[in-house]
Amino acid sequence: MSHPAPEELLLDYAAGTLAAGPALAVALHVALDPVARSTVERLGVLGGALMEGGGEAPFDEDLLQRTLARLDGVAVESRPAPYAPRPGFEWAPAPLALYVGPDASWRRVFGGFEEMRLSLPGEHRVSLLKLEPGRGLPRHRHVGEEFTVVLQGGYTDSTGNYGVGDFAVGPGPEQHEPIADPGDPCIALIVIEKPIVLTGPFGRFLNPLVRRGVI
Repeated sequence: MSHPAPEELLLDYAAGTLAAGPALAVALHVALDPVARSTVERLGVLGGALMEGGGEAPFDEDLLQRTLARLDGVAVESRPAPYAPRPGFEWAPAPLALYVGPDASWRRVFGGFEEMRLSLPGEHRVSLLKLEPGRGLPRHRHVGEEFTVVLQGGYTDSTGNYGVGDFAVGPGPEQHEPIADPGDPCIALIVIEKPIVLTGPFGRFLNPLVRRGVI
């Protein structure tokens, strides 16, 4: 992958400490990227082995080194378990199965793209977005966390080009305008902690609606 998830996120995911929205984003990245999957599985082995030493016992440096040495011998599957998505959702990895049931459908959103909002616990807004080739999201910036995982096609913005399985962490206050690459429509999971701030010519007029979740 050109854009892997940050190691600290993979560690938090392996430890089970991520909120539901970010955890789904990392789960999809792990399902699509064998390297991330290997890292998470090895972190899980490491955590389990360290716990064998006793939860409140003093930190044992020798135990840590022995555990790290064992990790090279851990077998890691090169492919996820077989999974058959429902028709029309062939691009959806297995972790999405719980959220794209028979009633899931796209809705047209202001700006010329489609959204499928997912219902997860927690404060993050979690959506699938679909952009036709050459179409872009409105120019905007972020005031909270944003995680993006590409599931089909790809997109390009000021931070680079992202293809299937790539993981993007929002650029924060830096403005960006993702545009779908040629080929298949770009489908991505987007997880945001707080509403985006539109920065285009008409953005200031629409931001109240964005903050209210209308668009």
